[in-house]
Amino acid sequence: MKDYTPFLQKAFRVATHDILADVAKNGLTDGAYYMITFETPQATIPDFMRPQYPKEMTIILQNQFENLVVDEDKFSVDLSFGGVTSTVVIPFHTLKAFVDPDAQFGFNFTPLPMPQKEQDHPAEVIDLASRRRKK
Repeated sequence: MKDYTPFLQKAFRVATHDILADVAKNGLTDGAYYMITFETPQATIPDFMRPQYPKEMTIILQNQFENLVVDEDKFSVDLSFGGVTSTVVIPFHTLKAFVDPDAQFGFNFTPLPMPQKEQDHPAEVIDLASRRRKK
């Protein structure tokens, strides 16, 4: 039997991307808010919060957020933690849940492994002098 889970997970991530891109452009509608849970090891969160959230964290996008920027593979947002404003950067592959409680709507994700970047290989130096034909 075909496993459709990977297709659905991809669709959920695309939908979350598009929803957040719409919020970045148009803002939230009155009373709306989003709860987003993500794995913290590969995300950028304030250093002082890492001991409290070593594995996962939930943020709420409601009234007090700024500078929501949505890229292809991640989003960033400025949030206030204990009166200190910090930028949080969340790769989409680290998402665990996206919920709109007002609409009783949400997705649960299976976090993906960290995407593999092309490995930089050191250049190989070739000694051309040793390969020249001797006359």
